[in-house]
Amino acid sequence: MHVVGYCEANHAATPEDVIESCKMARQVIQTALAGQPDMTADPEVQRRKDELVREAMVIVDAVRQLGSGVADPLTDVEVLARAVEIGLLDAPQLKGNPHACGKVRTRPVNGAIVAVDEEGRPLTESERIARIFQSL
Repeated sequence: MHVVGYCEANHAATPEDVIESCKMARQVIQTALAGQPDMTADPEVQRRKDELVREAMVIVDAVRQLGSGVADPLTDVEVLARAVEIGLLDAPQLKGNPHACGKVRTRPVNGAIVAVDEEGRPLTESERIARIFQSL
């Protein structure tokens, strides 16, 4: 299990933060072992999972396209760095990072966090990535 510090969106985790995050994770595991509803049986959860997989594959294919002349663009440091620089791999939290794009805008829509255009309208990954490639 990999525990991400609850504070990492705000600051690098201190030892105390890591300990507290591990305690939280332990409680989640104990609660889950005590019995939880089977979320995988929920059709809405399955629909969202399928959507996330499709959208992720759009990003993977875009990185492959970006590194079309490289043997394995998905493991090539230069291709991956370029993908971050141009915004294929982006996050609002990267704004201001000199090595990242940081221009993607997101908002919650029906419980999902999605990329949006300048007017706040949801974008599919295909639409978002097409805009990036058009701007190159």
